[in-house]
Amino acid sequence: MKDWSGNAATGSPTSNNYEVNSTDTESPVLRGATVNGNRLVLSYTEATTLDATHKADKGAFTVLVDGTANAVTATAVDATAKTVTLTLTTAVTVSQNVTVSYTDPTTGNDANATQDAAGNDAASFAARSVSNNTAQDTDNDGVSNAVEDQVRGLARFHGAATVAGDGNGDGIKDSGQSAVCSNASVTLVAGSQNGKLKADNGTRITSLEQKDAPANYSGALEMPIGLTEFRAELGAGTRTEKFSLYVDPAQGVNGYWVQNQSGTWVNLASSPYGGKMVLEGDRLRLDFQITDGGEYDADGQADGVITASGAAAARMPLHIVGHASDVGLFGWFWF
Repeated sequence: MKDWSGNAATGSPTSNNYEVNSTDTESPVLRGATVNGNRLVLSYTEATTLDATHKADKGAFTVLVDGTANAVTATAVDATAKTVTLTLTTAVTVSQNVTVSYTDPTTGNDANATQDAAGNDAASFAARSVSNNTAQDTDNDGVSNAVEDQVRGLARFHGAATVAGDGNGDGIKDSGQSAVCSNASVTLVAGSQNGKLKADNGTRITSLEQKDAPANYSGALEMPIGLTEFRAELGAGTRTEKFSLYVDPAQGVNGYWVQNQSGTWVNLASSPYGGKMVLEGDRLRLDFQITDGGEYDADGQADGVITASGAAAARMPLHIVGHASDVGLFGWFWF
């Protein structure tokens, strides 16, 4: 005799410990919860796997951060790892207290709930403490201090000592400036005046990420570091903001390229679009501007927030740039 997995049953029909495991009736049990930024992960103890198809609705979870609701925008189940990952509306910071609760839709088995592969629902649970593993991000720009502080400093002027973690060379660590943000590939400045912050700047960066080039990308541009995506909350009274993006010139890029409404890639770091490129110290600085709600604001809304997805890229064919594609890098500088 065998169980539902095809394994031989233990014991014999006459022994007291004989049992036939023909059905999985054990429900997943919550083991723990952790949060890092806007990702909250629930880990379960389960004999087999979780059901990644019939998962619980995002509304079944309640997350409180320092006592205030932080809505769940998406859920994902890793069947093998036996985890449920919740995406939060707002990223959690290092010192905040977080709790999470879950409500199973009904007392019986449900079509969509946190459950195992056999359909056994995990039980509801009241607010439980979540381990906050979020790295410290002093300026709340979406990049941790640890990452920003590792950025190679840019010399402020000839012969001056560099400051570690100062990607735009203004003498201040990027981890302490909400309008300057660095990762391993780029440094972004919002409210920029030749790469440094304007005195009256009120704009702040809230996220900066490097993404892979689009899967359906035609290859018209070379994107050595993929897409650079960012989000910036504008200062009061600002509609068009100026940005600077510092990159390694060894990458061979010659512009910050964004798709226009017709799908053509255009170089915002060029004079026709109010931008320019400058070699500053050992970095290439790409200066460009974007209008809130304008063509190059990814969300298309005049809402005080600019989101952008562009590429520090190179090697444009003639039909995109209007110049021969073999023009040298310095032939593309606009001042």
